[in-house]
Amino acid sequence: MSKQYISLLESALKIYSPSNSEKDISNFLFNTMKDLGFNNIRIDSADNVIGEIGSGNPTLLLCGHMDTVPGELDVKSSNGTLSGRGSVDAKSSLISMILAASSFCNNLPVGRVVVAAVTNEEGNGSGIREFLNSDIMPDFAIFGEPSGIEKITIGYKGRLSIKIICNTPSVHASAPWMSKNAIEELYLIWNHIKNIFKTEDSTRYKQVTTCVTKIVGGSADNVMPGTCELTCDVRFPYKYDVNKILDKIQIIINEKNINSSNSSYSLEILDSTPAFEASKSSLISRALGRSIIHHLDIKPQFVHKTGTGDMNVLGNSLQIPVVTYGPGNPHLSHTSDENISIDEFLMSIEIYKTAITNLIHLYGQN
Repeated sequence: MSKQYISLLESALKIYSPSNSEKDISNFLFNTMKDLGFNNIRIDSADNVIGEIGSGNPTLLLCGHMDTVPGELDVKSSNGTLSGRGSVDAKSSLISMILAASSFCNNLPVGRVVVAAVTNEEGNGSGIREFLNSDIMPDFAIFGEPSGIEKITIGYKGRLSIKIICNTPSVHASAPWMSKNAIEELYLIWNHIKNIFKTEDSTRYKQVTTCVTKIVGGSADNVMPGTCELTCDVRFPYKYDVNKILDKIQIIINEKNINSSNSSYSLEILDSTPAFEASKSSLISRALGRSIIHHLDIKPQFVHKTGTGDMNVLGNSLQIPVVTYGPGNPHLSHTSDENISIDEFLMSIEIYKTAITNLIHLYGQN
């Protein structure tokens, strides 16, 4: 079976599937679930693939994303690893969950397992948002992302994406004293924003962090820029009020508008995703933790990450316990060195399988 499992992952990796180009991998996963014996398999309007096993309670959702960041990589096996775009983030987790769930096709004693392969996680999250429009109401969920085989992710920071726009009278570059430079103005605002969110807290998960991700400005090499747009990514910890961030930035912009007669400044919110954190004592945390202990003979590490993912959307929308787990070194995500240990991939299948059994047992005790 191990060779078949590895071959399936290798086939998935060979299908290049950056966000918004997932049709081929979607069809591949549909046929894979069909061949493995899933029930009620369907592809929704976002090209998500959903398959089910069993019926009744509890309902466990195993959710992973099929898309990758752009940039094709050769798929090759070497020294016990399999490399290729998506090998870490996150096709190995997704294929592992599909294979683990399929082992219960004919022998799930009670409950239901739903596997959802969603699209556009690396983009705007349209896949998971479309999935939430379905009538599936799980009691627990595991989202497949690389955590490392011995770690369980229970917290992700929230994300705020904003755009700040500056408009000033445009003048000839030879007379810079006649107006304000829109690019320079936004640079000053950006420095102010960085300073107000500086913190002495050494724990990065608890910090508010800011990062400029795009600057668009200027029209010609001999014209002072009259318009500039600055896009900023802000990450914030669990239970942090996002309105505090917006209020502080808005105060800066309001002050600029008050003190500038010929220039205007505005703030636009592009996206906002709340932070999410699961309890280490939830049934799904315990079920997965006990599985790791059983297979690896070590206590799992419960970790928090500074990123933001579909776990945030799932957990906050459904108000259920959600954890993130999957094989692979998360630091290899999005890199040209993306590769997965084959042994770790195979072990993750067994850990998912035992976690399903553990959850059913723990749920029955409650």
